[in-house]
Amino acid sequence: MTHKNDHAGVVLGADRLSKAYGPVQANRDISLALGAGEIHAIVGENGAGKSTLMRMLQGMERPDSGSVILDGAPVSLSGPAEAMARGIGMVHQEFMLAPDLTLLQNLILGSEPMTAGPLRRIDWAAAEADGKRLAAKIGVEVDWHVPAGSAPVHIQQFTEIIRLLRRGARILILDEPTAVLAPPQVEELFALLRLLRADGASMLFISHKIPEVTALADRVTVIRRGEVVFAAAIADTSGEEIAGHIVGTEAPPPPVPLAARAGRTGPVLALDRLCTGKHQHVRALRDISLTLHAGEIVGLAGVAGNGQSELAEVLAGLRTAETGRIALNGADLTLADTAARRAAGLGYISADRRYEGLCLPATIALNTMAGSQRRPPVARGPFLRPAALLQGARARLDHLKVRYGRLGDPVSSLSGGNQQKLVFAREIATDPAVLVVSQPTRGVDLNGIATIHRLLGDYRAAGGAVLLMSEELDEIMALSDRILVMADGAIVGELPRGASMQEIGRMMVMGADHG
Repeated sequence: MTHKNDHAGVVLGADRLSKAYGPVQANRDISLALGAGEIHAIVGENGAGKSTLMRMLQGMERPDSGSVILDGAPVSLSGPAEAMARGIGMVHQEFMLAPDLTLLQNLILGSEPMTAGPLRRIDWAAAEADGKRLAAKIGVEVDWHVPAGSAPVHIQQFTEIIRLLRRGARILILDEPTAVLAPPQVEELFALLRLLRADGASMLFISHKIPEVTALADRVTVIRRGEVVFAAAIADTSGEEIAGHIVGTEAPPPPVPLAARAGRTGPVLALDRLCTGKHQHVRALRDISLTLHAGEIVGLAGVAGNGQSELAEVLAGLRTAETGRIALNGADLTLADTAARRAAGLGYISADRRYEGLCLPATIALNTMAGSQRRPPVARGPFLRPAALLQGARARLDHLKVRYGRLGDPVSSLSGGNQQKLVFAREIATDPAVLVVSQPTRGVDLNGIATIHRLLGDYRAAGGAVLLMSEELDEIMALSDRILVMADGAIVGELPRGASMQEIGRMMVMGADHG
């Protein structure tokens, strides 16, 4: 039996928490303890149970057994509102800001200061004073009057943190907080988190980036398949040991075999002065020109929000270029629809797998075979052959060792990493000439990252051409034959393989004036 005094000094923690969804045991007897003024890293593969654990610590889910520990005692949280009222706040990987509202309006949303008297209204002077005081306290500058959607991504993140501090958060849960930041901004965030720690705040830090964990955290807990498999002080472990516990004894799956493209060389994709207009929060593209050759990976680096997403959408046919030209193997695709682009040999891995890369209510089988349903052997004339569809889906998924229950289950039942591997299995199976790949390993675990990186390398070796857009700068550096840097909707420079992270980071932040 666990006694109350066993939890002395625990600001937020878990005591043998378990949670199951039907036959799936998401968490099993998980225990952890976050101390005052401590940064505690939580790491593990996709589907390991991290998200379920965080939902229980926030009161979004009720455990089947065990207890959430708050300030040394078991509690039963009714939901995130009560958790926030008791000092627990969460910074989500996808920011929870309303893009059309100003940063100041977002700061006070749901907790507006009101003037006194019979005609009560929002006290904007008090709101701005709050914002300036908290920003100064943590050493950041914020223009509170710009729309959130137009603010730099690191300022959006700082605003999320300041909003939680204003509402009394003393415990922060940070979900992959560096996923959208350039290296200089990561250092700014870490400086802020260290300052908050020194001021007594306690943080759970969820990350896939082991170097960040070892650089920032005081302690680490590794979760694998719903159980704690390792916990230690950072001073008593190493990145290699943490990685070993994350992946266990599983070997990464082999890459998908591809048809050889012997002798294919030369330009495959050519963009000439592509431009788009700016509207709402969409970044305008300015005179984008580039050439992509067979057998190369070209990385496109840039701070989030500088036009990478817009360029990917223009190439995929989801957005129309106002001027300029797109040519694939010499054929003009500037005005072609998405189906014509796919037929011409363009594959697309969207950064938004949930709403662009997948149809969440549809089955795993249908999502895996989407785009191939009208061709033999899946189709015979106008008729779909269900057995052939299932056979094809199973073969594609098995190549990447995608974990799934039944092919008839909705694709939403898969973990984020397995959803991403499914998208890759589908797009690579048709052996396209060009892959436009956006954020390929966002939310993917170590085994999945290794699989995707090997897959892209083998695709290149077979003569494929990849335009790689990633906010993981180490990923760009590891995979790219050359690196283009994008800022403010334009390509501001090109760097060779082997360029330093500092040089790329400076160009990302400072654009054409980087030198």
